[in-house]
Amino acid sequence: MNQPFLPDEMLHITLMDGQARALLCRTTQLSRDAARIHHPSNTACAALSRLMSGTLMLSAVMKNATDSVTVTIAGDGPVGKLTAVGMQNAVKVTAEYPQADVPPRADGHLDVGALVGRHGRMSVVKDLGLDRPYVGQVNLISGEIAEDFAQYYTASEQVPSLVALGARVYEGEPLSTGGILVQTLPGCAEETLSQLELRSMLFADISRELADQALDTLVDLWFDGLKPVIVKREPLVYRCDCSRERMSRALAALGRDELEDILRTDGFATLTCHFCRTARVFSEDEIRKLLENA
Repeated sequence: MNQPFLPDEMLHITLMDGQARALLCRTTQLSRDAARIHHPSNTACAALSRLMSGTLMLSAVMKNATDSVTVTIAGDGPVGKLTAVGMQNAVKVTAEYPQADVPPRADGHLDVGALVGRHGRMSVVKDLGLDRPYVGQVNLISGEIAEDFAQYYTASEQVPSLVALGARVYEGEPLSTGGILVQTLPGCAEETLSQLELRSMLFADISRELADQALDTLVDLWFDGLKPVIVKREPLVYRCDCSRERMSRALAALGRDELEDILRTDGFATLTCHFCRTARVFSEDEIRKLLENA
């Protein structure tokens, strides 16, 4: 029997009449889109997928379509810097060295922590259309990404949070990816908190659960007895918003000396987007025009 198609989507859930809330997402298809763009190693593919799921849960609660959140993980592992940008239900991601890899752990699982590095910083920049963006930073806990997101929520947003992120990958192809975020709200009863702590073990292998179960089914299974209510659902996509105009502005920002050097050495410039790998060529005439406007 063929496996049913399970779409990428985000569920917004309330628990116990508003004592707690949860976000649950499947990101398998968009992880496959990212893998086709970046051709990552197995471990890097898992890291990118986890980062996208975590970033989407941050951006899902933003109010305006123009709001965005950028999450950067700079660890001391061989993959280098990881960056994801979330725009409500859309995300894009990149890695400095996506082909880098490390041996699996002793238990056979991918060692994302070793690839990312266990020492470094995670930064979150929220652009809400205000004069200045909100910036939060935390030290990496493990480099496994889920624990690092949980640390960010607790330290920077002062919201106790449970985060589980999973990614099953085979030969560079994501088979099942996604995540869950559970947060208690003011007035949460001790009994509800205890129930959530007890059920946290259910999320330990979330990628396996997401492989063949509808999100609605998982909500019923995991939160049975906690009055789960799905208040919103939205599709998720991989989308890059780069454009020739943006790249032109980036080229102009290099300054007069750099542009003149490009004209002397090559006569043209090729800029490649880190998130979608789209390359755009700027001719000699276009560069001279940028110089005139500098």
